[in-house]
Amino acid sequence: MSDKPAITADGYCTNTKPIPSTTRQINGHALGGKLVKMHGRRYAHCPCGRRPSLTDRGNLHRHKPPKE
Repeated sequence: MSDKPAITADGYCTNTKPIPSTTRQINGHALGGKLVKMHGRRYAHCPCGRRPSLTDRGNLHRHKPPKE
């Protein structure tokens, strides 16, 4: 599968751009006290298969691809 991004030597995905139109914001406050840390966070899909959160600039946080 050549459409997946490259992996660094320490196992992290090199992609920083989310897939267009996959950005969603989670309202964790409505989910209860344990999940209030998710309130207002934005998540987007990466071509590697993960759904990491986004930085303030709209890039994906550093993440590892899912194990296959």
